[in-house]
Amino acid sequence: MRTLLPLFLLFLMAACGKQRDQEAYQFFLRGNDQLLRQDYAQAERFYTEALQKKPEFPEALTNRGLAYIQQANYEKALSDLNNSLKINPKLGSTYQNRGNLFSMQGEYANALRDLEEAVKFIPDSSTAWAFLGNAQYMTGQEDLAMSSFQKAEQLRPSDYTTYAFRGWVYVLRKEYDKARQDFESVLKYRPNEPSTVNNLSMVTTQLGDPKKGLEWADRAVKITEGKLLAYSVNNRAYALLELNRLDEAKAELNRSLRLDDNNAWAYRNLGLYYFKKQQFAQAMDALKKAEQMDPSVENLYFYLGNTSQASGKNQEACTYWKKGATLKEKKSIEAAKGCS
Repeated sequence: MRTLLPLFLLFLMAACGKQRDQEAYQFFLRGNDQLLRQDYAQAERFYTEALQKKPEFPEALTNRGLAYIQQANYEKALSDLNNSLKINPKLGSTYQNRGNLFSMQGEYANALRDLEEAVKFIPDSSTAWAFLGNAQYMTGQEDLAMSSFQKAEQLRPSDYTTYAFRGWVYVLRKEYDKARQDFESVLKYRPNEPSTVNNLSMVTTQLGDPKKGLEWADRAVKITEGKLLAYSVNNRAYALLELNRLDEAKAELNRSLRLDDNNAWAYRNLGLYYFKKQQFAQAMDALKKAEQMDPSVENLYFYLGNTSQASGKNQEACTYWKKGATLKEKKSIEAAKGCS
């Protein structure tokens, strides 16, 4: 999941005896308050004050690491989380948060290692089990992943993290109706969670309801910013393409690529736009660019095959459809049935 980043703070409950320890604890509490208020720079400042009073303070290091993550300062976040574990190697929440950081950076083997430690130390943490399920799926352990998600849901049904991560796994498995159900469950607890609203736009359009997908996309565009806004605008373009509102779709695709020109899904949709306009050379260029970026993009090989067929290259079309079939593209599977 690209952008979901919940907060998981450590709250230190033990009383501090010495004056400097007491002062450190007060700064720690003030940092927690600012982190919950989403004032990450202030939270960082208070945790730094706590650590100046008490350098051997693993909980403060862990929570300052969270503040750094929220500010996309991943190098400093990793340093703080590593140092926290040097002081207390049994702090399960630190493994949980470092595992999440590794997952965000695509280091799923490291994430899996940390999250397996996390559930040993904090077996009742639904969040740790949800993170573990995500890392297990991304390292090819699908059955274990679904068991971990089930464990997380049993521990705390109200933990939206479980539904967000499992929903994205369902997207990767092309089980879009299950993904929709999980994303809708997220919104019961976090009504305006941006990445989830954005994902619902894509999933709903994929399920054949582009009108509803456009509604979700309009909502996503209003509540997102930065790179996620590029994805939301692109999903809006996809819904418009499915509604054959091509000129509007092209304007949104241009906008999405201005915001982020490294989005394979946007280039796939650009290819679909050119295909619908019967500009097959431009369609092929855009689709091949999407393939170079991310060949797992949904229905990419189906559209490549269709474009080849429309260009009179039937053998090439079959090659693309067969490749899509190996990636479990349902449309490619159907199209490949006509190939020898």
